[in-house]
Amino acid sequence: MKKIICLALSLCLMFLAAGCNFLIKNDGSDRLDYPVTVGNIVFDSAPTGVVVLSENLADVIIACGYEGKLSGRSDACSQKGIERLPSVGTPDSPDMEKLREISPELIITDAIFEDSVKEKITALGAEIMVVKPAYNKNELSTLYSNLASVLGGGYSGKMKAMDTIDSIEGELDSMKNEVSGEEVISTACYIYEMNGDQCRVVYGSCYASDLFEYAHLTNIASDDEDGYIGTDVLLRGNPDTIFCDSGIAEKIYSNNDLRSLSAVSGGRVFTVPEKYIMLQGKTCLTAVDFMIAKTHEGYTPKQEWPEEFEVEEEKPVFVAPFEPKEGIFYTIGETYSPIKDIEQRLIDLGYMEGEADETYTEETAVAVSAFQELNGLNVTGIADYETQSVLLSEDAVPMS
Repeated sequence: MKKIICLALSLCLMFLAAGCNFLIKNDGSDRLDYPVTVGNIVFDSAPTGVVVLSENLADVIIACGYEGKLSGRSDACSQKGIERLPSVGTPDSPDMEKLREISPELIITDAIFEDSVKEKITALGAEIMVVKPAYNKNELSTLYSNLASVLGGGYSGKMKAMDTIDSIEGELDSMKNEVSGEEVISTACYIYEMNGDQCRVVYGSCYASDLFEYAHLTNIASDDEDGYIGTDVLLRGNPDTIFCDSGIAEKIYSNNDLRSLSAVSGGRVFTVPEKYIMLQGKTCLTAVDFMIAKTHEGYTPKQEWPEEFEVEEEKPVFVAPFEPKEGIFYTIGETYSPIKDIEQRLIDLGYMEGEADETYTEETAVAVSAFQELNGLNVTGIADYETQSVLLSEDAVPMS
């Protein structure tokens, strides 16, 4: 009887050992990479014929080093490394014939398809995996983990995701550490769109807003809750530097209401295409590198910026509010409408603070005297014809 029991125990131990050998991988992990479940989709093995339609998700896949798993892309995904993959058309409504040629097992997107599109994709035998952009760092970890788990395995993929996030944050921290010793933190903002007196901006606690922290800047819209601010809020925040999407700098410089902004009067409005702010792979490193370089003296850029960045400072086009006339001058105690324009110009050039009005005060005279001295004019404190002519010209020397 004892021999039978011993034999049974030996067999059990053999089965357990075999089971352990099956579960233990070469890297020592005690988990299997597959099957993997993400949402309501189960992957028994690494999917083949993967098509990515979202530029953001493509950026993350490339950051994790899984671009080799891709068989196709949408027109929106043109990053280096996948630009030669066959395109299947637009992200929202891919070309079914082109998809049929690729015969994908999985389509990765951040869009919600119409039912008719879903049905056609399902008829091709492909699964649809929807992964929305991350709003904050916690969601970013989930986004990376989900994508990497499907493409690289439940264990190996997640480890790769964690390593990639750590690597990106390490690079961002390294850039920030070069300038974080500066006591004064400059203010800035990013404007996506500008329509009339409304601006759509990077705001609140969204992930894009974290880029300002890495650049050692204060985002003036960090307390905003919906991403839209009026030009009145922009004026109150008075950012030292403005970053914006393509075509927005021209709108800013041509807006007379914004000419008193420090960023505008100082020519510190820079174009950074939206994707460099919004994409959540390694693309953001380029944006932060550029933001730091444009706001911190002595910083050495780590990357070559793309041609689509406007790296040269834009200079505001100044339009004189009125034409000075010989024999017309302004001095202390007088109240006339042109005085407001004179004071505003002195404010824009850094000679005065506060708000302009129509009364010529002692403060105005002091500012005029300082302007006259720096611009090689007779120092009288009186806004005479010659002073007005220089002040209201492009040649006016600002206060250093």
